[in-house]
Amino acid sequence: MSLNVNNNNKDLSELGIVNEFSKHMYEVPQVYFISILINLNSELYQFQENDINSLSEKIISSKNEELYLNLPMLYFNWCSNVIWKINVKEILNKDCFIKFIIKSTYKNSELKKYEHVLKYEDILKLEGVGWIEYQLPIGVYDYYVQPSIEINGSINMRIDYVRNCHNKEEITYIPNISNMGGLLPNFHNIPETFKDKYFPRKEMENLLEMKDIINHL
Repeated sequence: MSLNVNNNNKDLSELGIVNEFSKHMYEVPQVYFISILINLNSELYQFQENDINSLSEKIISSKNEELYLNLPMLYFNWCSNVIWKINVKEILNKDCFIKFIIKSTYKNSELKKYEHVLKYEDILKLEGVGWIEYQLPIGVYDYYVQPSIEINGSINMRIDYVRNCHNKEEITYIPNISNMGGLLPNFHNIPETFKDKYFPRKEMENLLEMKDIINHL
């Protein structure tokens, strides 16, 4: 993929962003939904699934197949840490791994590259716990980042988004929406952890209202 780091991603269609909600999430809270990649590569459509635990309501599932997702170069207005929202449903074989890759801007004519690999023992701790935010133990400190993720065929895993932020913990657990009952009667799609872990609750309410308006245009 050709990497252009000179235009602050002004043409967001080059990133696959084609609606106002995804645009807002990318530009303000700096969240890039993985399902957006389908707009760049239609072959990924077979891996898309519906999930109410995603604000986009769409996620990408490895479906027990080897999967390599190479995202475009993203402008994150100074990235400190890269965070992935993932859900390891099931490990099918001990011979498995998840590899996270980050490329950032050029240094001495070469892209800076960082890798972080989760092996079986690491992944086992994540199996069956539901959705989590996994913060890579790598400080990037750059404006442009190109995240990638490689999953071998021994894992049934879902991916929602990648974002720029800094969590206090490496792993942040996210409650399942369907198990929250009447905790959030007016905004049932807002996990309580969004209140202080992700975005201000009022901002989340505004995002959902905006999304509803866009969907009814």
